[in-house]
Amino acid sequence: QLDVTALCGLIAEQAGQVIDNRTFQVGLFSGNQYRILYWMVNGRIQDTPQTFDLSDNGGIVSWVRQSKEPLLVRDFQREMDRLPAKPRYISPDPPRSAIFIPLISGEDVMGVMAAQSSQPDKFDEEDVRLLLILANQAAAAIAHAQLFEQERTRAAHLALVGEIGRQISRSQSREEIYRQVVTLTKETFHFHLVNIYEVVEETGEIVMQASSSPDFLAQGMRLQPGQGLVGTAVASQQTILSNDTANDDRFIRQPNELEAYTRAEMAIPLVMDDEVLGALDVQSPQSGRFSEVDQTTLEALAAETAVIISKARQLARQREQAWLSTVQLQVAEAIGLSRNMEEMLAAVTRLTPMLVGSQFCLIFLWDEERQVYGEAVVYGLPAEAAAAITRLKLHIGDWRALDAVHVGRQPLSTRQIPGWLPVAGERLRLVPLLAADQTLGVMAAEDFADDYPARLRRREELLDNIARQTAVALENALLRQAQQEEAWVNTALFQVAAAVNRLINLDEILDTITRLIPLLVGVESAVILIWDAEKELFHAGPSYGLNEMQRGLLETLELSREEFQALTDATLENLRPTGDYYGIYLPDWLRKVMGTSAAYLFPLQARGNLVGALLAGIEPENGRGLSARRLNILTGVAHQAATAVVNHQLYQEAAERSRLEQELDVAREIQASLIPSGSPDIPGCDVASYWQAARQVSGDFYDFLALDDGRWGIIIADVSDKGVPAALFMALSRTILRTIGFNRRDPASTLMRTNHLISLDAQNDMFVTVFYAIYEPQTGKLTYANAGHNPPLLLRAKGEATLLTTNGMALGILPEVEIGNQTLDFLPGDTLVLYTDGVTEAVNEDYDEFGLRRLSMIAREHQSESAAAVVTAATKAIRDHAGETPQFDDITLIVMKREGVRRDV
Repeated sequence: QLDVTALCGLIAEQAGQVIDNRTFQVGLFSGNQYRILYWMVNGRIQDTPQTFDLSDNGGIVSWVRQSKEPLLVRDFQREMDRLPAKPRYISPDPPRSAIFIPLISGEDVMGVMAAQSSQPDKFDEEDVRLLLILANQAAAAIAHAQLFEQERTRAAHLALVGEIGRQISRSQSREEIYRQVVTLTKETFHFHLVNIYEVVEETGEIVMQASSSPDFLAQGMRLQPGQGLVGTAVASQQTILSNDTANDDRFIRQPNELEAYTRAEMAIPLVMDDEVLGALDVQSPQSGRFSEVDQTTLEALAAETAVIISKARQLARQREQAWLSTVQLQVAEAIGLSRNMEEMLAAVTRLTPMLVGSQFCLIFLWDEERQVYGEAVVYGLPAEAAAAITRLKLHIGDWRALDAVHVGRQPLSTRQIPGWLPVAGERLRLVPLLAADQTLGVMAAEDFADDYPARLRRREELLDNIARQTAVALENALLRQAQQEEAWVNTALFQVAAAVNRLINLDEILDTITRLIPLLVGVESAVILIWDAEKELFHAGPSYGLNEMQRGLLETLELSREEFQALTDATLENLRPTGDYYGIYLPDWLRKVMGTSAAYLFPLQARGNLVGALLAGIEPENGRGLSARRLNILTGVAHQAATAVVNHQLYQEAAERSRLEQELDVAREIQASLIPSGSPDIPGCDVASYWQAARQVSGDFYDFLALDDGRWGIIIADVSDKGVPAALFMALSRTILRTIGFNRRDPASTLMRTNHLISLDAQNDMFVTVFYAIYEPQTGKLTYANAGHNPPLLLRAKGEATLLTTNGMALGILPEVEIGNQTLDFLPGDTLVLYTDGVTEAVNEDYDEFGLRRLSMIAREHQSESAAAVVTAATKAIRDHAGETPQFDDITLIVMKREGVRRDV
């Protein structure tokens, strides 16, 4: 037999006829590798071939190879210390006896056959002699088979290499050459995995260009010289062979299913004129798979491939250079022949795909004022997608790759392809259009990430140069356009201002504006909506371009804020950051009114408030709205309309405020007339009072009633609200109190009856707190009742201070209340201080209240003085405490002193 593996099996079979071969192996040497081709252990056939590296510690097998002598081990346990070499294996059940026989062909030991047994003294000298006879015959047969196999394989491989060379030489591009090399090599030699790498000229990086495994290729393997077996082959310009990758630190492990089975790898550099162009890499799942014949064959293939790749490179360089030389001239000519900016951008986007080999090209212009990319010019995309892109408005934050180019002002290749861009490629290249320190726009085209690095660099430079030429031309065009538009806008707005300034009436002003809008910007219709802040609705104002039926529909229009906001959801273009205008598609009901499918909506803003809206009806051409110039005019007109509406509102508000001021002045005069003008003449008493409204009218009041039998009624009250409502409720409460007070003998019954009448007439949630006291000068008795009011402060002549607290509910809350009377002796020298919460709750800038404690201290300090002096001191202290802090409550104060102090000696 000429099959080496089969011969090894036959040798084991023959050995079994003379010895126990249940544990038997036949292995061959290849350099430092020992490759077992037949292996049986305890009667069970093992997987073969299995390869072992004998470089460091070859054990008994290496000793047999070096000594060329057989070795009989009768018992490993007895003879271990006397053995010429130690066995390599580590096993819980090691053999006790063994025979090792060299397979010698000529002067070389080509392999070893060995028999082992778990029993001691299993083998003897006779077994050795018989196996030596078999080994000599086996070695001759194996040598003959190996020689025959090598010669046959070498001849076949060289023929196949020639055929592969002829096939790949017909390829023009390097991509096709690489693909052919990988495919044909795998089909011819049936290797587990075939890869081909290229050395990048600019960086020296080693990049995988083709692989028999698409998944492995997709990983985009990149190596540095000296890294891995491939990098080592490139760095040394020599073939690197590893027949045991599991123990080779140079082997790079990858998360790939094919790599998981790789046990041998050979990397052959592709060298041409001392320049390393790349490397051919083959892998096998079998340890020791690659032989010297394989290496010779693959080196021949690598040399043939290197020649073909070198020629392809030179041809590609010549073609690229010739092409690049003409491109810039074509772009310059196209730009120079353009009559305006639109033609220039259209020419650039049309030429760029043809010049750089991209599927498409698009340019977004940057609007510095609106901080948005828009007005796209597109070539090479389907019409529907191109139309959608021209309507796009991209703000910062909408597309991260665009943000990076905008901020960094540098070209960028990205895989972040937005959904609105239907391109087949996986990457885009974005190039900013820069002029001085300004960003004018961005150019986008298909990236060439999978192209050859050198050609990629030249094409990227070409695209960058086209972008620079475009930016210069764009800057000049924008300057001319800006000058023309500025002159036109100024003229148009001046005409509107001149027409508006001649008018006073708001309807006439807005009617004039709506008539001028179609003349200035060419829209089909114009409508102004006025915001009614009270009703929170838009209602129709002046319009132009509507027929009688449309105007009739418009006059019935009432639009809530939510409905107005919903209009902006169907945007023709994104809302500007300042909110100056929206481009919207109109709902069906508004289409009938405007007579157009779309409109520009300008919120009329003034002083930060929404005062109305201007609608300019348009029919978008190709999905595009008005030009920037016309939008600037409409924006200016909208500002003038907003100013007119606000001025009208301000005039109305001023007139209304004037009317209210007059009414409040009258109300204050009436209310002041209800407050006692001076102090009452109560026998034996000194009385003083103070009253100040927080607003023009007050909710506080006080009164003095001259009752029968010489009695006096003292009233102080505080209405729960402020302003005009409180003043009206105060007048009602005062009238009822006076009426009832003159017909009741005691304070409690007066307050309870007053509460009943107020509850019957109350139309809101207001109530009034009242303190009512009746003083009898003849007896000095003071009878009082309190309906939820601040308890008055009683200062006795001897220095004691008491609060006149009673239980009573404010009037007007419940229809029936229970209020009790209290009586005390108001002695000579005593002082009674009545007040409203505006006194004690007066605050300063730190929101610290004046408080009852301060009021008591001031009253005590000035107790020996007149009632007027106490009032003056208290009000001054309140003003000093509050400072410039405005007060929000009315202030009322009454001081009543009993004269005729008796001093003890």
